[in-house]
Amino acid sequence: MIRFKQAMRDIAINKAGSRVFDLVQRSDATPMRSNESDFEFYNRSSRPEFARVRALMEEFAAHYPKDEVGELIARIRSGDNRHFLSATFELTLHETLLRSGFELSVHPTLPNGNRSKPDFLVKDEYGEEFYLEAVLASENNQADPAAEARKGLVYDYLNANPHQYFMVAVDDEGFPTSQPSGKKITKAVHRWLDSLELDDIQAQIDEGDLFSISPFEWHHEDWVLQLRPIPLKLERRGKSTGLIGIGAGGGGIVDAWSPIRNAIKLKGSKYGELDKPLLVAVNLNAFNLEDIDEMQALYGQEQYVYKIGNVDSEHRMERAPNGAWYGKGGPQYTRVSGAWIFNDLRPSSMAVRRQTIYFNPWAKHPLTNKLCCFPHAIPEGNKMGWNDGISLSTIFDLNEGWPE
Repeated sequence: MIRFKQAMRDIAINKAGSRVFDLVQRSDATPMRSNESDFEFYNRSSRPEFARVRALMEEFAAHYPKDEVGELIARIRSGDNRHFLSATFELTLHETLLRSGFELSVHPTLPNGNRSKPDFLVKDEYGEEFYLEAVLASENNQADPAAEARKGLVYDYLNANPHQYFMVAVDDEGFPTSQPSGKKITKAVHRWLDSLELDDIQAQIDEGDLFSISPFEWHHEDWVLQLRPIPLKLERRGKSTGLIGIGAGGGGIVDAWSPIRNAIKLKGSKYGELDKPLLVAVNLNAFNLEDIDEMQALYGQEQYVYKIGNVDSEHRMERAPNGAWYGKGGPQYTRVSGAWIFNDLRPSSMAVRRQTIYFNPWAKHPLTNKLCCFPHAIPEGNKMGWNDGISLSTIFDLNEGWPE
């Protein structure tokens, strides 16, 4: 049965006339390298879980309109990670709505004469239509790209030299202005790991957690690298393919809500006055995105208000007039009828990443209620009501551990 299903998928893919990934034998199961593009890694990895991801993407592409899929595949294969993420996001949105009973047209011409074209015109089973525009948003992280590249070379060197008994959790602070020596750092890290007692480390973790263990530190200029040991399970000792078990995040000031707000405002002013509702789908590349971030993006930043000099005055929480839908003059960008917010959706994370559709209470053109089949939020008086809906894992028939 499995072979039959795969054969039918291959037939559909061949009918589409184009493949997203190369049809070749793969033998490289090493982890992703820091300077490797997303497409390069997905395309060359021989690990079974990435074979499953490739198969799903090929299936999505086979259902995309034939006269439009070539441009999408070219963006995926470009080697530019933003093109890869934006194109796979559009592909996933198309498939999500298609499997949920909607009809889609790609890049519809607007009746208002605007030369720009939204990504999709979507129609539900009752004939109600809306425009859908997809956009990526990045955390406001003020890291230096050149410094991040220098750190990436060190991480590559570390990861290429696994230890017999440990992996490491990596954290860092600051930025190097010159290239640190990956060879020297790796040699020092292995000496440190060799000096540790495996049972003692495991006991410390059992009593507390990983971050209760004092880290190994390496200093290079203003960059401080911290590593903590992660004991390998018995069956994995001597078989690890990489040293880094938990990777380092970028430095800088992180702000998850304003990039969402800016993306919605950008798309809300792109097409002029519209004859139909506009739903903006935003994919934010933050690992942790909370409801408060989404609310601040749409309705304004939370802030404490109190009277200066009056110690007895009560503090109260208010929203600053700096959201996408509510500004200093009140409701704004009312042509954006809703925001479909995704938390770091990638081809390999569809089974677990969250998504919510927010309906704009001041929209000029309200969205179809058919979208309430997805997780959604609707204002109820002066509160927001969150509602469950069908998940991507259910739509695509993926188990919780997919693609493992």
